[in-house]
Amino acid sequence: MVVPDDLEADFIVVGGGSAGAVVASRLSEDPATSVILVEAGGNGRSFLTEMPAGFARIVANPEFDWLYEPIADPSQGGREWIWSAGKMLGGSSSLNGQVYIRGARADYDEWAALGATGWSFNDVFPYFLRSESWRGKPSQAHGSTGPMTVSPVRDPNPLCRVFLSGCAEAGIPTLEEHNDGSDFGAFMAQTNQRRGLRCGTEKAYLRPARRRRNLMIVTEAEVKCLRLDSRRAVGIEFIRDGIRQFAKARRETILSAGALGSPALLMRSGIGPANYLCSRGIEPLCDRSEIGQNLQEHPIGRVSKFVSVPTLNMQLGRVAMLRHTLNFLLRRKGPLSAPAIQAMALAKTSDDLDRADVQLHFSPLAYSIKADAHTIVSSSMAPRPALTIAASICKPKGRGHIVLGEDGRPRVVHQLLGNEDDVSTLIAGLRLIQRIFETPSFQAIVEGDFLPVPLPADRSGWLEYLRGTACLTWHPAGTCRMGSDEAAVVDPGLRVNEIGGLRIADASIMPTLPSCNTNAPTIMIGERAAELMRASIKRGA
Repeated sequence: MVVPDDLEADFIVVGGGSAGAVVASRLSEDPATSVILVEAGGNGRSFLTEMPAGFARIVANPEFDWLYEPIADPSQGGREWIWSAGKMLGGSSSLNGQVYIRGARADYDEWAALGATGWSFNDVFPYFLRSESWRGKPSQAHGSTGPMTVSPVRDPNPLCRVFLSGCAEAGIPTLEEHNDGSDFGAFMAQTNQRRGLRCGTEKAYLRPARRRRNLMIVTEAEVKCLRLDSRRAVGIEFIRDGIRQFAKARRETILSAGALGSPALLMRSGIGPANYLCSRGIEPLCDRSEIGQNLQEHPIGRVSKFVSVPTLNMQLGRVAMLRHTLNFLLRRKGPLSAPAIQAMALAKTSDDLDRADVQLHFSPLAYSIKADAHTIVSSSMAPRPALTIAASICKPKGRGHIVLGEDGRPRVVHQLLGNEDDVSTLIAGLRLIQRIFETPSFQAIVEGDFLPVPLPADRSGWLEYLRGTACLTWHPAGTCRMGSDEAAVVDPGLRVNEIGGLRIADASIMPTLPSCNTNAPTIMIGERAAELMRASIKRGA
């Protein structure tokens, strides 16, 4: 693709991921509006991105993954967990495990209470519906005409029913529908798939839009900084094929580079904490102390058991994989068509809680992670049939922040186990999992412990286990917080405070994390952002 030297459009969207693809597609629906979408990665099309199980091969693959580097985490003995994010059209919607879950009503009502007016559950629910084309039983909780295909799990593993039964026996009710704002119960996952193939925002939003003459999509172009005229964003500078190029935005520039990429781009442009920018030799053009702060992530730990029935970790040999591959190619069924997690629960670790405090993730397989003092070395499947239930914290209290590396890209400073309340919640989640494994449904098949071994007897034992095994869920959010106060990075209209012509539309604007996976909420943010900008056009703003 030959990109002209001089680019100009009404809107420039930086980042073609879960939200940016939505924004670019929706804005370009108006033929009178011109849009340039600039993406650092490629077009996101390959067999691995199409095949649901392919995510295991594209995560940590530098062709598809940003592989953001962390600063060593002292809460885990200095371990360095790479923060994955999609580097391609579709972004993390082309990289993730394809679980479609919106979060609880209380998540969004909390946003509104914190100053994100117009972002309560009732406010955002229509944008979830607008994005979605549901392929399950008709339901008022789902949309039917949107670009994004959402489906029930196509060929669920039979052990998912054991999980649901075990949860019910432990006091967690089964939900037939969880995307209606429910905040307590166990359920079968819903997934971003179309006829057994991944349906990310590249497929759902950008492929149909490519024929539009008013939309230009530029890939393999990394945006280095914003161009500012006084305190107004007027365009971007980017590198493509080693050549620095410029693009001018007549109306607005929209940052959708993600919770790690967007604050880094602002800081490289001189917008951020002034003292920190000066320490990096960057002239501070606008002192905004919260940019890059408030980083949130869902810490996760897991418990795995050996069982007496077949599980997926024992079906990875050549003969089995040939059978699974044929089943997928011919019928779009079997393990290769499955999302990362097929059954889940929002659960309470104590009966006196008003709402769920942990999200449970069920996998009909188990594996161990080998690590040295700092980094992950390898992972290996359990040697016998085994399965896993993991627990992530719904509303973590720990906060991190973003700094700039020597190359100007973001580096993550975060202590996954640095908050004592988070540690207590995660340990309570693992103990809840152990109680679920002790229910009649699971005791009929459980044969012994795989991880942890031995089973910890007290809090200190669980903490020691977590220090070596707790992981990221790759749900970063909050680094460009939305609110109505002066310190907020963006206002409820997603406009960057003190900078004209600039908005942010991605997970960075979330005041607090939703209780669960962030991809569906990020797509919703893209839908709402596009409507806010279309409304500005109509007003002549």
